[in-house]
Amino acid sequence: MIRFVLAAAFVAFAATASAQQAAAPIAAPSCEKPGDHPGRLATDSMRRSWTRNANAYLECLKKYISDQQAAYNAYVEKAKPHLDAANGTIDEYNKAIAAFKAAAEN
Repeated sequence: MIRFVLAAAFVAFAATASAQQAAAPIAAPSCEKPGDHPGRLATDSMRRSWTRNANAYLECLKKYISDQQAAYNAYVEKAKPHLDAANGTIDEYNKAIAAFKAAAEN
């Protein structure tokens, strides 16, 4: 129980600290949408062009997603030592509580 409370407090603190450090909002992807599908009666050239534009749009979105995930992972890696330290201290706290209870019962 105490582990959950301390972990939640750590996450809340980390989120607050990260929010305070955020310099600018994250820009939306600048991918160009392909427009409306030309339909079944369109020429093959029009359909190929639309397909090419749609695929370029989807690839652009995938790249944006990948870039955002990489940025996120960099923050996670920076925070990992702090999380490990908190978890180690939580373990020490739990062991101390168990030792104190055992000593009180004897």
